[in-house]
Amino acid sequence: MTQQSWLRTIGLASGVLIISASLAACSGGSASSDSSDEAAGAVCDPEADVTITLGERPTSDQAATLDAWENSIAAFEELHPNITIEDEETKYDVATFSAMLVGGTLPTTLQVPFTDIQSLIDRGQVADISTYVDNDDVLSQLNPQLAAVTQDGDGHTFGIVRAAYTMGLIYNRTLFEEAGLDPDAPPTTWDETLEAAEAVTEKTGETGFIIPTTGNVGGWLLTSMAYSNGDLVEQTDGDETTVTLDTDGMQASLQFLHDVRWTANAAGANFLLDNNGSRDDIAAGYIGQTLNGANLYNSLVIGRGMPKEDFGLAPFPASDDAIGVLGGGNIQWFNPSATPDQLCAAMEWTKYYFLERYVDEDAAVAWAESQVADDLPVGLPEVPVVSDEQYADFLGWIEPYINVPRVNYTAYIDSLADAVIVPEPAKKAQELYAALDPVVQAVLTREDADFTELLQTAQTQVQDLVDAE
Repeated sequence: MTQQSWLRTIGLASGVLIISASLAACSGGSASSDSSDEAAGAVCDPEADVTITLGERPTSDQAATLDAWENSIAAFEELHPNITIEDEETKYDVATFSAMLVGGTLPTTLQVPFTDIQSLIDRGQVADISTYVDNDDVLSQLNPQLAAVTQDGDGHTFGIVRAAYTMGLIYNRTLFEEAGLDPDAPPTTWDETLEAAEAVTEKTGETGFIIPTTGNVGGWLLTSMAYSNGDLVEQTDGDETTVTLDTDGMQASLQFLHDVRWTANAAGANFLLDNNGSRDDIAAGYIGQTLNGANLYNSLVIGRGMPKEDFGLAPFPASDDAIGVLGGGNIQWFNPSATPDQLCAAMEWTKYYFLERYVDEDAAVAWAESQVADDLPVGLPEVPVVSDEQYADFLGWIEPYINVPRVNYTAYIDSLADAVIVPEPAKKAQELYAALDPVVQAVLTREDADFTELLQTAQTQVQDLVDAE
């Protein structure tokens, strides 16, 4: 199978395009197709007394978030007196998921990443919810092309996309102004990003551009850069996955980092930043530009006090050879051992907590009012989980409550019309990122670092892990 045939192309109604590896498509269908046919015809009693367990309960050190979570559960149970909710802190962990599923200790529903849903479908480790989705007023209105990420080759549905994102260029608008740059015309190419980095450092004395390099985040961002420079980091042919790190796209990405550090001298002095440290520094105004998920507003502005007027968001820089921008999102997973009544109740919660505001004006207004009351943002840029038309309705409903300067994100919002989203690597993603962290660190700390040697070493290391599966 060639790189092109390995890619599964899904055109979204919102204009976004998703390119993803479809394990089920490559292997000829889901291993659970027989049981799926039976499950797809199941029905539930929406009035039945039922108890479900939710994963992802916020931890005790997240006091405000935990309080909001508990209030939401109480409000939901008041609306649905026949549904009792129990919650726990369990989160998806690929290392323990299978054992917990076999042991019966997983909750009824929790979040899984885009990258893993197809392998869960292929192994029969997720409930078929086709009937419930097709017959539901809210779920049937979700973007069908985005929802295709959760479907097998036969069109059965195995999860609900509750949020989607792309990577972006995060920049400090005030530092841009101080450097004589136009904050409303952020860089779009790597050359422009390099020029902006140099200008910020020369005019303000702050770091013009840097990325986190530890905790697998350096490898994650370097993978994003490789996509934007024209190359995947894995290719799949049937059941065989080939790790492809020593590529032109990866070499170009490392050359950019080298030039920021050694030519422009605009990368600051700390080359072992972790993700939190990087966020602390950009929120404090010490970094002009960085790369990260485009959904970083809450972390920087709400969590760290960055002035919202300073927060800049632009599309991920790209070369002429770009195959797309790394993206992903959150999919609500449902336990295959759950009863039909439990599945219905779990989907009611998913709609209530994550989705209903997009398709119901009263729910949208109630959500916006509660956000404003808690000093939380309304109107942040996001990849819509519904169609263009439905999302426009949603924005209209919440318009009186929007409290973020959406005009500052114009470039990013406009880019979603024809964005191409490429997911994270399907095999050993975190191990791949871990192998690339030292590559990023070496390039930023050794001017004579040998790109080819570094990439080939990492490639061999990750390939051995993939082959050992």
